[in-house]
Amino acid sequence: VRVHMVQKLIANKGEILSCNTSVIITDFETGELICQSCGRVLQEKVTDTRKDWIFSDENHSHIGPRTSITFHDMGLSTIIGKSNYDYVGKSLGHEMKQSMKRMRLWDSRSQTKTTSERNLRIALYEMGKLKEKLGLSDAIIERASYLYRKAAKAQLVRGRTIKSIVGACVYAACRELDATRTIIDISNHLQEKRKLIAKSYRMLFQKLRLVIPVTDPINCIIKFANNLQLPETTKREAIKIFDILKEKELTAGKNPNAVAATVIYMACIKTNVTLTKQDIMRISGITCVTLRNRLLDYRKYIELV
Repeated sequence: VRVHMVQKLIANKGEILSCNTSVIITDFETGELICQSCGRVLQEKVTDTRKDWIFSDENHSHIGPRTSITFHDMGLSTIIGKSNYDYVGKSLGHEMKQSMKRMRLWDSRSQTKTTSERNLRIALYEMGKLKEKLGLSDAIIERASYLYRKAAKAQLVRGRTIKSIVGACVYAACRELDATRTIIDISNHLQEKRKLIAKSYRMLFQKLRLVIPVTDPINCIIKFANNLQLPETTKREAIKIFDILKEKELTAGKNPNAVAATVIYMACIKTNVTLTKQDIMRISGITCVTLRNRLLDYRKYIELV
């Protein structure tokens, strides 16, 4: 029955299945119907009809997708679908389409009654878009959502743009969960000024008393080298140089991005790979003065010729 339902859904969209399979897999984590043969996602966000037992005295059961902090309402509210077809696949009439459009509008408005709820909804929507652009995990977005809710409860969002607080929360979550994402990456995809995100991050760090671990420069070296498409010999040489500097305690207290950029630049010189200072500065987000100072410090201990 489910196969015929999906085939009818695809036919209504004017699409054709690339394979004649009869086996469809249900991913209960993402709510997707997937073709076993070609791997195509046939339908997204299918309602989970399995019983999710909640331990309580009344022993009630909950049916539907799991609740998540990444939704402004924890995913508990109902959603009116965007399809204009009835249960047999027949198109709705003009009057019914207009009626459904008004119902969707009022349903959307009823879910956010106060300005704080609307603010939270917009912020979590921006986080969802940022997740897709940066390839972030669910754990990072859930942590960022928790930080934003905490900041909103402490009234730290007032007087600041939503995107700056969203960028600061995502950056803090990436730092906590050891995901190598720079403020520049977040700023470019979020289309917000880097200084505003950095200022909001410092504010959250102080007000919420966040405990942020130190970023490992090794992760930055690997990321920058991959973005610059450097050969493996240069990557290994950069890690080798970093190990020497780390043994001499020359990397402590330094900006990890600056250390990684300097080490990569020195490795390119040793392996005869052409790399300009502008390229490494653009990828790492550091200034020419910072790169020059780190080079002057490290050249005393590393022979480049």
